Amino acid sequence: MEKVSSARIALKWGVIYGIVSIVLTTILYNTELWQNKTLSFLLSTLFFFGVLYLSMKEFRTLNGGFMSFKEGLGLGTLTITAGGIISLFFDFFYKKFIDTNILNLQNEMILEQYEKMGMSEEQIDAAMQRVESMNNSGLTFIGGMLFIVLFGFLCSLIMSAVMKKDKPVFS
Repeated sequence: MEKVSSARIALKWGVIYGIVSIVLTTILYNTELWQNKTLSFLLSTLFFFGVLYLSMKEFRTLNGGFMSFKEGLGLGTLTITAGGIISLFFDFFYKKFIDTNILNLQNEMILEQYEKMGMSEEQIDAAMQRVESMNNSGLTFIGGMLFIVLFGFLCSLIMSAVMKKDKPVFS
């Protein structure tokens, strides 16, 4: 039996994740559902687990029905990282060139949160300047990438534990 390439499967499902994420992001932005943080988080989490399940199921099928925890963890993390890169590039492109008003709306939501927290005017101004500078630098992309890799790793831990099926010792 030949060795199954987890990198090939991760890339395939990462690209699928990236493309579907682009469609989902576009729908959320155009329907303004992105403002509902709970819904956005729930959809992205379900989507993460769905992609992880499908990629690990394919790997297990091609690997004679077996997948170790370690193989699943690596496959899942790589899948989400590949898809996350595609998704984040699209998100940056969308906000920068397609709908530049999204950043303004996000900044308004942040301002409202600061006001609800009871921050003084000087604190709000300083915090909003930091938000603006982060939006204009690559820190947002880097932070988003770190979040996706970390969250993908955590979801992969869970899905790997569920999907693992070790080879029998005496086979």
